[in-house]
Amino acid sequence: QGELSQNLLGRLVALDTATTKGVVDRLRAKSLIQSRPDVSDKRRAIISLTDAGRSMIAALKEDGRRITETTLNPLKSSEKRKLLELLKKIV
Repeated sequence: QGELSQNLLGRLVALDTATTKGVVDRLRAKSLIQSRPDVSDKRRAIISLTDAGRSMIAALKEDGRRITETTLNPLKSSEKRKLLELLKKIV
C-alpha cells in the first residue's frame, strides 16, 4: 500500500539488496510496479504498485480467500477456531 523505499521493501521481506533489486526489476518489467528516485536522496528508489499490480494483488487475495474457504469448509466452526488458535501460536 502506498510507496516505500526499495531498501525498506527488502528488509520487510527479508531479502538481501541484490535479490531485492532482481525481484524489483522483474516486477517492473512486467509493469506491476513503478519506481522513482527519492526526492530527498537520489540514491534511493521509491517503489509503488501500478494499477496492474494492484489488480494482481486483489486477484491473489481472492484466490487465497477461496483456497482457505475450501480447505476449512470440512471443519466445524469450533475446529476452525481451534486451528486458527494453533496456527497463531506457531507464527
